[in-house]
Amino acid sequence: MQFNEPRARIGDRSTAVSRVKQLALKSLVVAGGVVMLASAFVLSFAVVAIGLVLVLTVGGYVWWQTRDLRKQIRAQMQMQAQAQSQPRSTGRIIEGEVISPEQPRR
Repeated sequence: MQFNEPRARIGDRSTAVSRVKQLALKSLVVAGGVVMLASAFVLSFAVVAIGLVLVLTVGGYVWWQTRDLRKQIRAQMQMQAQAQSQPRSTGRIIEGEVISPEQPRR
């Protein structure tokens, strides 16, 4: 007996009809598996698409509602940058100490 030959089963009295039924059942199982995988892929694609639309909608709403706040922050930063670039004319700085005109000298 060679290794690639099917082994005879004790009490196996399957007919050609029962073998065809088994083959049909196996093909139905395979077809059902393919349908399940395809439907799972379509469902996951739909969930991802809905999530993407939701994230873009909420992100766009937040971006639109905060545009005035961003303008105010930008203007405030420009004013601070201009104030830092201008020299102060209220007094003189000598070695880190401020001497103002109102302070009496000793």
